Amino acid sequence: KISSLFAFASSPKNWSMTPPANAARGGAHRGQDAAAVHRGSGRANASMRPFPAYDAAKLLTISTYGAIIFSFHTTAQTVANASSHDEESPPRSFASGLKVRVMSGPEELSVMDLACFGTLIVLALELLNFLVKRSGYWFHAKSIPVRGKHLDVLSEKDLIFIGMNKAATAPFAYFFVRYMYHEPNGIWDLKLMTLSNVLLPLPIIFIVYDFFYTILHWALHVKAVYGYIHKHHHHQKAPSRANVDAVNVHPIEFFLGEYNHIFACFLYCRVLKLELHIVAVVLFLIIGGTLAGLNHTRFDCVLSIWGTTIFDSKHHDVHHRIPQSNYGQYVMFWDRIFGSFREYDKNDRINPKAQLDSRTGRSIEFMESETHLQTKKSL
Repeated sequence: KISSLFAFASSPKNWSMTPPANAARGGAHRGQDAAAVHRGSGRANASMRPFPAYDAAKLLTISTYGAIIFSFHTTAQTVANASSHDEESPPRSFASGLKVRVMSGPEELSVMDLACFGTLIVLALELLNFLVKRSGYWFHAKSIPVRGKHLDVLSEKDLIFIGMNKAATAPFAYFFVRYMYHEPNGIWDLKLMTLSNVLLPLPIIFIVYDFFYTILHWALHVKAVYGYIHKHHHHQKAPSRANVDAVNVHPIEFFLGEYNHIFACFLYCRVLKLELHIVAVVLFLIIGGTLAGLNHTRFDCVLSIWGTTIFDSKHHDVHHRIPQSNYGQYVMFWDRIFGSFREYDKNDRINPKAQLDSRTGRSIEFMESETHLQTKKSL
């Protein structure tokens, strides 16, 4: 039953969760007509999202697999502790044994510890992806009309890269934890949490991260390099699958982008010589993963503080259509300084048939062609 549930929940055809497309069919529009299509796309309504069983299956699958893996690890480690203790010292419980190994450093974790935590991290990534894809419906976010060519079907290469990069998240998390454990300015004691080592570092780290990511992203667009690495990510010109589309990159690009997070924290601690709490690192990764996922949805998400736009998912949508612009991952601060920023224009050309079908998450044009082929086969 669990295998069947997992197969249903992880089916690629169910990965795309996009706002309903109510655009009228017909030719391309501009000006007032384009604005009308933009208004017609409306807000993402949770009640209009089909396949309610998919939502339950996804959450149930993630929680079930996590519980099974953790339970198995707990039982196996308890048995191992009981069989290895001597007569003078009583056997440790699983919780106390795990606490000793964790406090002794990442190097002291057993193979089973690493396997368990790695699997839980991958499951946590799946949970984050699910929450990001549903967030637009829960908060009734406006939708971004599709202007570029939507990647309606993921190829085998896409699925391989997505799988490889998701799996690579576990060792990345391990090396991040290992670095923070040995970092002199890294703090782990929850009693030492303060605004200066938890919240204050976040905007600084995001800006530092995006400085190097903007340069890296620009370099990946250099003609001599583009075709070998970054071109794969850009065959999706209208992202809609949240973190699935976000991690659909060449493994080399994924490695460079992920480990840039560690580099940003390293610079904060060593160059600025400031203390960084592990809770700030966790927030950095969760917020970063959420924003990267929102960048690859059709949800119009804007975060502004005192009238200043900090984050706008439409800016990355522009980058997928016009690659020589908006290289930043989270903020457009450095693009504005480097002159590569391009503002979103709601009057840009829109093809109503490129909009996404709310039931399948695929373009109306694709669905019409599929219907036409099925009709021809039935004749």
